[in-house]
Amino acid sequence: MIRAALTLALTLVALTVPTASAGQTLSLAADADETGYVALQLHAGAGEPVTIRDEATDETQTVTPTSDDSTLRRFATWRCEARTRRFTASQGGLSATAEVRTPSCARRLQMVAAASVKAATGAAARVRDRWGLGLPARFCVRPPGMAKRCRRVRIPSGRRLRPLRFADPRPGAYRLSLQTPYQSLRDMLRARPAGGRLRILATGDSMIQIIDSYLKARAGRRARVRSDAHISTGLSKPSLLDWQAQARRQAARRPDVVVMFIGANDGFAMAGADCCGPAWVAEYARRARRMMRVYARGGRARVLWLLLPAPRGGVFREVFPAVNAALRRAARGLEDDVRIVDLGEIFTPGGRYRDSIEVGGRTVRVRQGDGVHLNTTGASITANLVLRTLRRERILR
Repeated sequence: MIRAALTLALTLVALTVPTASAGQTLSLAADADETGYVALQLHAGAGEPVTIRDEATDETQTVTPTSDDSTLRRFATWRCEARTRRFTASQGGLSATAEVRTPSCARRLQMVAAASVKAATGAAARVRDRWGLGLPARFCVRPPGMAKRCRRVRIPSGRRLRPLRFADPRPGAYRLSLQTPYQSLRDMLRARPAGGRLRILATGDSMIQIIDSYLKARAGRRARVRSDAHISTGLSKPSLLDWQAQARRQAARRPDVVVMFIGANDGFAMAGADCCGPAWVAEYARRARRMMRVYARGGRARVLWLLLPAPRGGVFREVFPAVNAALRRAARGLEDDVRIVDLGEIFTPGGRYRDSIEVGGRTVRVRQGDGVHLNTTGASITANLVLRTLRRERILR
């Protein structure tokens, strides 16, 4: 009788305490209806923990549902590198999977730049993440006449346009780019010169004459050219004109572009060194470099310094190469502000003097009778080269 009573008691216990999986089901569904996020719809036994694994990140989360059906909003964020998202839920000995495909990152970012701003005031491109999550990107700016400058940025969360600021010290068109591994955006912003017109200073010795007249005639309405030629002067003869002081006076008028052509009257001894050895070249380069920096005004202006084409003869054949070598040395490392324009490549290639060159299938005379200066045709060609350079560098339209 005792054995029969014990067996009956155990049977009653088994009937009143069901196993954890008795009658239990597990299912999982996913959607990407909310921008930036994946939501899961979970059907599982209430009060028992469920482990959910994100196969894209190999991360797991454990949740304990309070009812048989629950929605896990913003369970995961969209990812650029994994558009197909698969999730696995486990509870007890049961498992269920769900899969959803999220949008591409090809149109995730937006960048908007103003059509134009005033130069030297600073500028910004406005950007946003359409997903609202925020992400790192590479932001590049190529100012007019300068090398491209890039930096890593963090696009903030939220879907509001936010500014990415950069300096715009000189007039011209700025090329902007915003890049991620999945998207590349480009835009352009133009910095307007003060007063609405580009200010060009054409200066130097007698070599700049005639060229300056053609620049005035051809620059158009978008530029104003001021000529400041000083005949018979040079960097090596400050007794006639101190070009260091003159450059400071000229820069005080804030030109946007300086076109300099000088050197035909140089060759005088400097700092105890006669022309045209290494010491003389070094001193000439020092003086020219100081002027280049003054003209550039900390990046606000672009300097185009013209090299001397080979002369026909005389002492010029020794002086001109020394001046050109010094100018190349002076401009080294200043490429963002100074462009050396080698007229020898056009008028005297290989360093060999020519009275005439071929232009458009015709042979035209380009030098004056002294074998040093350019004539009107040569000056015209040079002015066109200067203007083409400014347009190619996006300084002049």
